[in-house]
Amino acid sequence: MAEVKISTVGLNCPKPLIETRKAMRKLAAGDILIIEGDHAVSKDEIQQAVKDTGDAVLGVEETGGKWIIKVQKGA
Repeated sequence: MAEVKISTVGLNCPKPLIETRKAMRKLAAGDILIIEGDHAVSKDEIQQAVKDTGDAVLGVEETGGKWIIKVQKGA
């Protein structure tokens, strides 16, 4: 199982979601993707997109206007 981190800090919609989707396509089932960002709308958009594709949101942390979403690639 691999763990990959990407940063979307400073990017606005739809770039954070696009970068997340690109990274998810490269992962194998069970791999973890950690997305860091600061665009408020993208935080919710990414979580919904992950759920819609059958992948799992493992956690969301928010500190000082930045957030980190941890997701796991499904089967």
